[in-house]
Amino acid sequence: MLLVLLAPASATAAKRKQIEPEDLTNFLLSPQYSRWLVGPIAHMSTTDEVNGFLALERDEEAEAFIKEFWDRRGGEAVFPVRGLKVIFDERVAEADKFFTEGTYRGSRTARGTVLVLFGAPAEVSYELPPRSRQEAIEVWAYPEDAEPGLNGRTPDRVYRFIKVGDLTVFYRGPVSRQFRG
Repeated sequence: MLLVLLAPASATAAKRKQIEPEDLTNFLLSPQYSRWLVGPIAHMSTTDEVNGFLALERDEEAEAFIKEFWDRRGGEAVFPVRGLKVIFDERVAEADKFFTEGTYRGSRTARGTVLVLFGAPAEVSYELPPRSRQEAIEVWAYPEDAEPGLNGRTPDRVYRFIKVGDLTVFYRGPVSRQFRG
């Protein structure tokens, strides 16, 4: 099995490398469970949890693992009104609705992962693309005093995304000028 170092959702937020979906896929499990770690769950999991999931060999083990994962985080009733899992599921549905691209579920894209982990940004703006014929850079801003996300970390102040082929990814280049509307 591969040992995986978890990476945060943002290039600036997380100083660790981006996690590739193949590194988080347990090929011993059925399609229903094999890619459970791909997307925001990877950023909410400990290294031991990732390694534990990747070591599973049967779907029954995966089902029990996932239940224990959410139980360790309070199950359905961590918060006064809605539990962590309820909030997670709501945000996944929203990300899947708005950010699905090609064969990628929205919650497993860069924007979807940030949305699931930290909720909607306080502001969305656009910067000029680094090259002509590229789409604008989408910029998400979170307030300085933002609450910690579902992964227990405070979001970065800014996340930048750019369309590359059929997929919107984190933009790691220089900051450019904002559009004036």
